[in-house]
Amino acid sequence: MAITIEGTAFPLGEINKNGWGIPFSEADNAISSLKGSVLRICPRDAPHECDFSEDPNAEIGRVVDAWREGSEIKARASVTDSVAERKIQDGTWENTWSVYSLADSIDDNWASGVQARSLTLVQNPAWEQATWNVAASDDGKVAVRNIHQFKIIASGDPVTDNKDDSNSGGDSSPDEKLAELEKDNAAKDKDIENLKAAKAELETKVTDLEKVVASHEKDKATSVPLEQVQELVASKADEIATAKIVAYKEEQRRDHAMDSLTAARKNLNLETKDEDYQHLSAADIEKLAEDLGSIKLGATAGNVKYPSSTGMGTVGRWDSTKNEWVVD
Repeated sequence: MAITIEGTAFPLGEINKNGWGIPFSEADNAISSLKGSVLRICPRDAPHECDFSEDPNAEIGRVVDAWREGSEIKARASVTDSVAERKIQDGTWENTWSVYSLADSIDDNWASGVQARSLTLVQNPAWEQATWNVAASDDGKVAVRNIHQFKIIASGDPVTDNKDDSNSGGDSSPDEKLAELEKDNAAKDKDIENLKAAKAELETKVTDLEKVVASHEKDKATSVPLEQVQELVASKADEIATAKIVAYKEEQRRDHAMDSLTAARKNLNLETKDEDYQHLSAADIEKLAEDLGSIKLGATAGNVKYPSSTGMGTVGRWDSTKNEWVVD
């Protein structure tokens, strides 16, 4: 009657008692190679010698499945050796095992290129989490036996027969079993509380992140696209440049008009003051200069004086207040 055992083969990202560990990046390699590995038990005086030699006589079954749960690699193995089945069923062997694997290299305590070769039943596993339980048997009955490891045995100790252990005293008493269960339940309750606290913390972080994302989306919705900003800046720059060009041309035109006006008034013996025309536009000054430029003094001899004498002609009128000849 074949039985199946399963449990944690090893944790990821944790250094073991031997000073090395398997990183999360090697999970796929570990899983795929575990699925093709064997289940072994070595002699009690050399707990891993049969691994090093890969002795087929030490094989008691095969690993039939492997998978990842969180930060742990789980494995399921079918026990095909009848003697091993009996020892597992009656609780002779402790429910701990250790993975034997090859690696391309170990850098800074982390293995790379991991290739699992076997799972070996041992008393003192490299990782404390490496425990297994009986999962099922061929007759369909699920085993409920859960062996608890009460002490850490020194590294390298072999798997021993509980019947040969003078300290085991046979099966535990009901009170001892009850105390063990209560201890396990207390530990599980503590784990549950820790998980609840971690869950609450994660939920708070998620809520904060959602607020940040919502704020970002709001800012994004109300912000002006960069292309539009560039277009607005370019348009405003063109507007300012055009206005400056127009103002410059107007200034040049006005200066030219004032020159024309000054010349026209000079021809009429009139003085021109720029401040008297500050309120006029270039077009107004051009019109005034054109009008004054069309006025011609009469053909006379000499300069016009007032009062005029016989034989002399003039235009305009004499302004007695300004005491000068003006042309309206």
